[in-house]
Amino acid sequence: MTLILSNDDIRKSLKVKECLNVMEETYRELASSRAVNRPTSQSYLPPSLPQSTYNFKSVDGGVGKYGVFALRVTSTVDQEQHINNTVRLEKLPLAKGKFVGLVQLFSAETGELLAIMPDGFIQQTRVAVTSALGVKALARENSKVLALIGSGGQAHAHFRFLTAVRPIKHVKIFSPNPEHRNAFAKEMERETEIPTNPMESAERAVTDCDIVCTTTNSSRPVVKADWLKPGMHYNAIREFEMDEAGLAKSDVVAIHTQFGGIQHYQPPGIVVDMPGVRREKSRDWSRYPEICDLIAGKAPGRTNDKQITFFLNNVGTGVQFAAMGYCAYRAAKENGLGHEIPTDWFLQDIKP
Repeated sequence: MTLILSNDDIRKSLKVKECLNVMEETYRELASSRAVNRPTSQSYLPPSLPQSTYNFKSVDGGVGKYGVFALRVTSTVDQEQHINNTVRLEKLPLAKGKFVGLVQLFSAETGELLAIMPDGFIQQTRVAVTSALGVKALARENSKVLALIGSGGQAHAHFRFLTAVRPIKHVKIFSPNPEHRNAFAKEMERETEIPTNPMESAERAVTDCDIVCTTTNSSRPVVKADWLKPGMHYNAIREFEMDEAGLAKSDVVAIHTQFGGIQHYQPPGIVVDMPGVRREKSRDWSRYPEICDLIAGKAPGRTNDKQITFFLNNVGTGVQFAAMGYCAYRAAKENGLGHEIPTDWFLQDIKP
């Protein structure tokens, strides 16, 4: 049988400790050539809405130890919007007021389809888990104050996972919308019982903290390199939200993957980038170790408490969806969550 899961099923299934353990083991598999990734690709079509673009994104990967392979796809209309003095790329809820994103989980033993699930909660979780492993590898062990920039879904997930790998006693929150940041601070303090304060600026949030984490969809830097002080660890989930000078100022830099930028495909003959196309700066990513290298002990992390360390969660990878999809599938099966449909619906007697 093939299992169909909802975001609510996944939310009930994914536990912080288990997610961290499975993802950490996944990166060890990757470092030992027992896992595989394909770079993310995005293909575009021009829709009728102003400053917008249709975007079909796909990425896949598999983990040998868990015997699974995952394909993640999203089908969205993205629009450039000017909000609070910054340019943001917003996905529009045009599919009956909702969004389209799916993870398909396959058995690497038989090839059959094990599960189909939305990518929403999986997406937030897989980014936050990887960031948390970056914090575990690079932040000072006695880090107690976290500055979190952002108040959306990624901020929620990062709050939960970052506070699970370091003894955080105080969290400072900033996002441009005062109502959002105030509500977010109250919600997370109520959920985690960790004192959480909304701040009036990003700079005030970063001041006197041990760990800085940016979780935004901003197209411009939200944290300045000048704010980074000795002993701090900085985590960014997108290349666009970081200050380029932060790379040079940091003593130790690690990245998620050396794949580098996303592969972009526009219709033939279109030379200028369509609205919504965000190309990462061309750079030599091979100069930085990957998170799997740190976890496997192939690259050094922080060597003293005065260093500024930086983990750039630069590009998503397929093994993240394989790992978190496996977590969700296994836990849902154990707890009787989701709905089963015949696997035969997805099988054929014609050789593909």
